[in-house]
Amino acid sequence: MTAIGADRLMVWQALSELFLDTDVDASFDQVAAQLARSGYTPDQVNSVLWLEVYPVLHHNLRSMVGEWAGWTDAFLLEHLNARPFAPCEPVRGSVGAEVARCWSEVRSRWAALAKL
Repeated sequence: MTAIGADRLMVWQALSELFLDTDVDASFDQVAAQLARSGYTPDQVNSVLWLEVYPVLHHNLRSMVGEWAGWTDAFLLEHLNARPFAPCEPVRGSVGAEVARCWSEVRSRWAALAKL
């Protein structure tokens, strides 16, 4: 397994918030701030979201008994794999649409932080 840097783990931690069975809208500012500190660009994070995080965590949003507490660093490191950055589109379907909505909100708040 390739060693994952702290910055990539920080991005995984932040994006994993979008897959909790909670009121995710309340965490958009926190997620945006964490992503802004990561050193990654919005396009890179978009790639991480759809190619690394979504494939593993989307099942949580499909389950009536989804995870509420979040994922440990150990879980993320064991189950997610860093991939080369690539342009990508949101996944189709209701879960993909909801994650895309959340990502759009986070991205706009991230942009607002960059203007400060």
